[in-house]
Amino acid sequence: MVSPKVKDTAPHRLIVEGRDDMYSILSLTARHGWTWDNPEHYYPYIMDAKGVDEAIRSFPLAVRSSYKRVGIVIDADTNLKGRWDSIRTMLSPSGYVLPEDPDPLGTVVGLGEKRVGVWMMPDNQNHGKLEDFLGFLIPANDPCWGYAEDAAKEASRLGALFSEVDFIKARIFTWLAWQREPGLPFGTAINAALFSHERELAQAFVNWMQRLYIQET
Repeated sequence: MVSPKVKDTAPHRLIVEGRDDMYSILSLTARHGWTWDNPEHYYPYIMDAKGVDEAIRSFPLAVRSSYKRVGIVIDADTNLKGRWDSIRTMLSPSGYVLPEDPDPLGTVVGLGEKRVGVWMMPDNQNHGKLEDFLGFLIPANDPCWGYAEDAAKEASRLGALFSEVDFIKARIFTWLAWQREPGLPFGTAINAALFSHERELAQAFVNWMQRLYIQET
């Protein structure tokens, strides 16, 4: 498991909903060469907001602070447009003009020497959450991924209690239960290459992180 070594005194900040998001991001970027165990000045401190509401509330406060670059990763859930519009409205008083719709490659907007970024899970275009994002990183030829969908549907038919909005969670945890080491946490599973860090969506996310925190212009 990659450990978040960056201290909260770092000049950059990334706000996430929870630990699963944090460790997934740490592990995915590490697979692309980010050395979180020996961080440079451009790596952000990752703030676990412990929920989407607190993450959204904290974002404009961080933007108005002295942090030079501030990002947020949140689930679109079932209302991508509504969630996006609320973020646009929150940032407007600080002078940041976000586009009407999220950038499919991840939104990054600059203002003077500062920079803010928003990534809406899974892909800035569709409703969903972290688990949907990870589902896109499962190798395309993995027969168990399709079977996990069938198994979750059958479990629901038999009376399993998960809700429809959490179907993707049931599916992905079912799939993880069938691996050589069953039930690995997301970050550990990324480190173990159960999820492919080379899939297009993974590349897009890491490129967004690069644009937000590392690139100078």
